[in-house]
Amino acid sequence: MKTRLCFVDVALWCFVVYLACHVPSIEMRVDDLEQPAMKYKEPPAPTQRPEPPRQELRRGKCFHMPRSRCPPEGARCTRVDPVSVLCCDVDSFRLKEGLAIVMTQNTTNLHVLNANIEELDVSQAVFRRLASMAFTDGNIGKIVGQFPKYSPIACLNISNNNLTSAKLQPSIQRPFAYLFNLTMLDASANNLTEFPLSLVQSNRKISVDLSGNNYLPCKHFQKAMETNNSSLVTFVNYNQTFCALDLRFNWFKDVQIVQIDHLRVQKELNASCRNIKPASINCTCVPERLELLGDEVTNLVAVDCSLRNLTQLPADLPPNTVKLNVSYNNITSLGAVSDDPSYEHLRQLIVDHNDIDNIVELEGTKFIDNFMYFSIGHNKLRTIHTYVLSNKFDTMGIYTTFSIGGNYIHCDCNTEKVLKPWLLENFRNIPDYRALQCEGGGAVAELAEGDVCHSPRDWTDYIYYIIGLEVLVLVLLVAKVLYDYWVFKSAGYLPWPANKMPRLPCDWLCE
Repeated sequence: MKTRLCFVDVALWCFVVYLACHVPSIEMRVDDLEQPAMKYKEPPAPTQRPEPPRQELRRGKCFHMPRSRCPPEGARCTRVDPVSVLCCDVDSFRLKEGLAIVMTQNTTNLHVLNANIEELDVSQAVFRRLASMAFTDGNIGKIVGQFPKYSPIACLNISNNNLTSAKLQPSIQRPFAYLFNLTMLDASANNLTEFPLSLVQSNRKISVDLSGNNYLPCKHFQKAMETNNSSLVTFVNYNQTFCALDLRFNWFKDVQIVQIDHLRVQKELNASCRNIKPASINCTCVPERLELLGDEVTNLVAVDCSLRNLTQLPADLPPNTVKLNVSYNNITSLGAVSDDPSYEHLRQLIVDHNDIDNIVELEGTKFIDNFMYFSIGHNKLRTIHTYVLSNKFDTMGIYTTFSIGGNYIHCDCNTEKVLKPWLLENFRNIPDYRALQCEGGGAVAELAEGDVCHSPRDWTDYIYYIIGLEVLVLVLLVAKVLYDYWVFKSAGYLPWPANKMPRLPCDWLCE
């Protein structure tokens, strides 16, 4: 009987050992930092009811825990709830080690506090199931890799990590290209200098917190706040978000930090654009840049009326128009620049490929005094009235560009004496001066004096020869007279020419 019981005990123990060796564990942890997750059978439903989603996620905020919830010394990462993990004061190695212990297939929220990481590789498999990912209050050297396609991350917090744009968006890799489910981006309190436009130029609503990055260009915010995206992009901490504004006024250039509320594009711009005359020419009006006019930061406008079959400059431009492009039309006069008040702030004028024959109408206008770029190439200019632009390049220096290539000038001696030296003197402001041609061919800058000038100096050369000849004849006559006198005194007779000459009434004076 004892022998039979002993045999049964041995059989039972063998069966237990077999189960222990062949039945997989209910909870499986995978080192997601090095290899993809393994397939496994779903565990049975737990007896304890799962906690409801955290309120932070419901309000559009990423999973975030205070430092008081950090794990004790020695344990770098801890599980806060069944789906959330918190890590504190880690480097690359300790983060990898800690996540390998606490991360499971069910983890969807991760907050890493005060991480000192040289390179954060977001392509690691450990991040691929996260819906909320936060790396805050640390020092990240560079973000590399790329989130996988169709990543479930809806909330990304990389605030206060001393990140620059070079670290956030390397030139080759695009870490955030496939975050199609992202609805919240917190990149506040960094040193970014480029706006992540790729994250907001989509057809989904997204909240962005860029407060504390004061050197982001204002023009990037302006693109994100244009009509197509204004209803989709929400700026968190709007009143604390600033941007760097490039200020340009004539020669003055500076950078000013302004609150992004200054970037609201003028609602009247489209209506003003439709009011441009002649009616129904459908010019295009877009914000050009921001500038300090008076005491206010103002949206400046660029108007494009090219290829509109215009015979005159358009009138009634939108307020604060600083750039006008009317190239490829049939315009013959620039008179509107001086007559129309809407041209008061004009700084750039492009009238290439028209029928303009002079720039005299611009003399004394505000545009001539203040323009930054004036292009009048491929028109019908016969001469360049340099006095219209007198002292312009001396006062504005490198900030002024005048383009005149493709015109055919009537070349004469005045062109060689006045226009050519003027072109060569201001070649830095006239980049295409060699493309200014003479009607008969050849560049004005290469005009030779002998080809067009017949100056008085050319004729005085012949006069000098005549005078020289006359002096020579006079010397010969005086020498002849002296010779005849010497012969008369020494021989007593006159030479043949003097002997044959008839006597004159005045000969008695010589006797």
